[in-house]
Order: sequence, then C-alpha cells, then structure tokens
Amino acid sequence: MTTVLSADAANIIKQLRADQAAGTAAGLGTPDWDAFHDLLVELVAEAPDPKARVCEIADLIEGHAHTREATA
Repeated sequence: MTTVLSADAANIIKQLRADQAAGTAAGLGTPDWDAFHDLLVELVAEAPDPKARVCEIADLIEGHAHTREATA
C-alpha cells in the first residue's frame, strides 16, 4: 500500500531526515537516534494535520523537559 503524503507532511519529513543526517554526520548517530527519527516520521506521515502533530510532539517534549528540571 502506498501512502500519498500531503505537501506539509512531505516537507516536515524532509526536514526530519535532513536533521537526522546532520546529527549522524556530527557523530550523534545511534540505533536509538535512528529509531526516534523513524518514529517521528511515522507519526507525521499518519497525522491528518502534520503541523499540528509536530506541535503536539514538541509540547510533549517540552513538558517532559520541564518535569525533569522540576525534579532535579
């Protein structure tokens, strides 16, 4: 089955893959790094509103960072 991506999803995924490649080139590449980016790509590709999905993910990450800071 071939999924047709919206222009927004395609652009976001292109940026995610470019960031993944840049991180790997900078020595950050690990199987976990790749798995994280693969998950982000999957979540964006499946989202009815890719931009909103990225905002949801960012909010979750930001909330997690604030929780960690508060408990440190």
